[in-house]
Amino acid sequence: MKKLFLFSIVLLSQAAIAQQQVWSNSFDTPADLQGWTLHDVNNNGNGWVQGQNIYFNGTNALTYGTAGVLRYSISLVPTGNATGFASENDWIISPQISLEGASGTINLAAYIGRQRTTHFNIGRDLFIYVSTPEKPVPALADFQAMTVDANGNDIPSQYSVIAGTVDNPFPNDLTQFQEDIIDISAFAGKKIYIGMWSNRKSGGNNLQNINIDEMAIYASTFLGTKDVKKKENLTKIEENPVKEFLQLKLNPNFKENKTAVTIYNAAGQKILSAQYNRAVNVASLQAGLYMAEVSDGNTTETLKFIKK
Repeated sequence: MKKLFLFSIVLLSQAAIAQQQVWSNSFDTPADLQGWTLHDVNNNGNGWVQGQNIYFNGTNALTYGTAGVLRYSISLVPTGNATGFASENDWIISPQISLEGASGTINLAAYIGRQRTTHFNIGRDLFIYVSTPEKPVPALADFQAMTVDANGNDIPSQYSVIAGTVDNPFPNDLTQFQEDIIDISAFAGKKIYIGMWSNRKSGGNNLQNINIDEMAIYASTFLGTKDVKKKENLTKIEENPVKEFLQLKLNPNFKENKTAVTIYNAAGQKILSAQYNRAVNVASLQAGLYMAEVSDGNTTETLKFIKK
């Protein structure tokens, strides 16, 4: 269900400055969770999964739909319940998402589905970690620290994906999804990770049964490939398209022992990172378009390549 394309058309027709897609994930296949980390903190075998959406078919019980989604449910399968549900505590954390070229209004769009007509409000809190030079990659503990203060009191999340409210009702058809838009403009120019927490507590929004069909981030201004080309890269790709090895002729101003190569897919997800080598092994990558970020810590160059 490619609704994200429709979202961009609406923006083109309604916004004074059309937004451009910075990052997206359709959750259509298990491969779409590449780079995401999952944590079953209460160790009951239940947690976030990629799979078909689940909904009540109106006659017998929960059944699988046909949409590929990111799903969290108390049901391990449509006919089973998770043990230890009262203490449910599970996280899923995204790969790094770069908003370095994004500015203006930045929106995160999510398409949310419910599993029963009795589920009126479905949502999950988002906890957003900003990378720093001292700690570019967060640990689970960094996200857990965002949920409580020093005295153990709950810290309300500033960001949530939620649908089913009066202003944003669900469609009657349980196989359909409702769009929710979250303003994350505060993270312009940053590299971020997004963590979603599925927890069971005595109060608050505890509905676990959520299907997320797609997520994407849009920005009013985004330094895309065309803008990057305006500043000539001194690092060159010797052969493009690439078969097994990405062969780089390094910017002579870079020091090889201080240079790293990071590769992102077309959705902006980090696929691999390695110390600079004249021939970076990319044989395991699927065919498609990629971006190689080459940096010595002071200067960064971004190059586009096609993997055969």
